[in-house]
Amino acid sequence: MQEQVKVNLIAADGTSYSQWAPIGKSLWEVLAVSVSGFATECGGRGTCGKCKVRVSGELSPITEEEKAKLLPDELSSGDRLACYSRVMGTVDVQLPYMTDDISANSMAKIATGKKAAQFRNFFIPGLDKQNPQPIYQRIRQALPELEFQITVNNLNELAGLDREGRPSLELIGLILDNKYLLYAGRYEKPAYGIALDLGTTSLLVSLINLVDGQVVGVISKTNMQRIYGADIISRVSYCLEHEDGLEKLHQILLNNVNSMIEDVLKQAEATGDDVYRYTVAGNPVMLHLFMNLKVNGFASAPYAGLFLDSIEMSAASLGLQAGGQSPLIILPQAGGFVGADAVAGLLALPSKAKRYIFIDIGTNGEIILADGKAMWATSTAAGPALEGGNISCGMRATSGAIDRIWLTETEEIQFNVLGSGVPRGICGSAILDMLAVLLRAGYIDQSGAVTEKGESYALYANGFSLTDSNEHSDERLVFTIEDIRQVQLAKAAIRTGIDILLNRAQMNWQDLDHIYLAGAFGQAVDILNVIEIGLLPPVLPSKVKLLGNAAMTGAIAALLDKDYARRAVDYQQRIKYIDLALEPQFQELFMKNINLG
Repeated sequence: MQEQVKVNLIAADGTSYSQWAPIGKSLWEVLAVSVSGFATECGGRGTCGKCKVRVSGELSPITEEEKAKLLPDELSSGDRLACYSRVMGTVDVQLPYMTDDISANSMAKIATGKKAAQFRNFFIPGLDKQNPQPIYQRIRQALPELEFQITVNNLNELAGLDREGRPSLELIGLILDNKYLLYAGRYEKPAYGIALDLGTTSLLVSLINLVDGQVVGVISKTNMQRIYGADIISRVSYCLEHEDGLEKLHQILLNNVNSMIEDVLKQAEATGDDVYRYTVAGNPVMLHLFMNLKVNGFASAPYAGLFLDSIEMSAASLGLQAGGQSPLIILPQAGGFVGADAVAGLLALPSKAKRYIFIDIGTNGEIILADGKAMWATSTAAGPALEGGNISCGMRATSGAIDRIWLTETEEIQFNVLGSGVPRGICGSAILDMLAVLLRAGYIDQSGAVTEKGESYALYANGFSLTDSNEHSDERLVFTIEDIRQVQLAKAAIRTGIDILLNRAQMNWQDLDHIYLAGAFGQAVDILNVIEIGLLPPVLPSKVKLLGNAAMTGAIAALLDKDYARRAVDYQQRIKYIDLALEPQFQELFMKNINLG
């Protein structure tokens, strides 16, 4: 057996726990599976520089390549990049920012007002000694218009109620969609559905009461597949490069989801037997990994997966532990990298919406344009910059993240910190604020270059410092020149996608009634700033509507109302997918859109 060494993980409050690892194991691998929220943007490939830790003990010697990625003060403080470091003996790792679940408070109020299930009282005759009929048959005779989906456990419960001599028996039936009898008994029982939104960065599980249509529990957690890359292309590559890659990523996701379902059921004091239906939204790669389907088709053009249509199967067939044989519906996809999350997001739009652009801003920006009749869709390789990835001080919107940045009358940069504590980094909404503020103040020009005025303002370590000048240098948060460039590239990708779809539809941006923003930005972004930097066309701010997590809203709607599920299929059939790589004007538009404003 290989020798094991102890890795002590120490939090800011002094609490610690230990993890054992084989000698010579990558410190990055140890932390990636042990610490929720640990930086894993590049999958441990040594390219992002985000897995910086303060460490003491027996590690492999630092290499010149690793030294080149660290500042002098970081080196003197004992900082290392976990992906370059191997544990050779007992190691102490300072983790002042151990993070936990992503906040899902904003999701707890989702409700569509629809009700998928109802209770109905009915009578069945007692057991007739002269003409004995099983209780199942008597229930069928009492409810001939319904299809039966009651379980073996339910039949065993009914057996205890049925006895000779009783003239009749009053029962309560749980009926789904006015069509299916799910349960019959003396008393009402809980009836829940589960909606899943499988994102590249985050997973979201909502528990919905099928009888009153209310969301009773929400769990949001980091997608643990992140240890194999921050983006879907990295995960596709992992599947292709490793024989067990697909099975490994599938199992990680399945374990992640099962654990979240268990937690959300505990919130409601419910059990797996109370779950009767699932709906699932997500991007195409995540859906394939969830179903344990090969992702080879996403490795190169024309980026075609194994299916687009809505698929229904049992929850158990996918390995979900709650609900057993309950139906699970994978919502339809549009094509390419435009998945069921985008199609589900359309279900969250007002029914009167006609001429609009729908944008789900994430690592893979999904854009859908409608002109009142036809629909076009595309995806843009926006990358993780707009979610905090590939940004030197970037992070997700958790406690300690700067989520708002503004300019004072004296042109000083001010910010708000989530949780009102010490700022640890900057999240997506503030990243866009930062670019707008620098442009508005004249600290950078439209090309993103630092101006003479900008050089005189808090320029530090090749960037703009967000902290006071009297703080220690290794505690500074610096928005670097390279960070500006990364955001410009992401902004250009999204705006180019918008422009190409408008060209395809022979529309101008002035023709749009609305622009709908979904995803993490769809509840926090500053609309004026997004327009000012040119990520969106210069429409009136009143035309831009923030939707929040539209994918989950749509998944819940489809869970509660079959009409919404049918609408999703209709959207899919109307959407024409556009591959930006095949558009002749792409490169020209992209270079133009790198400029700000």
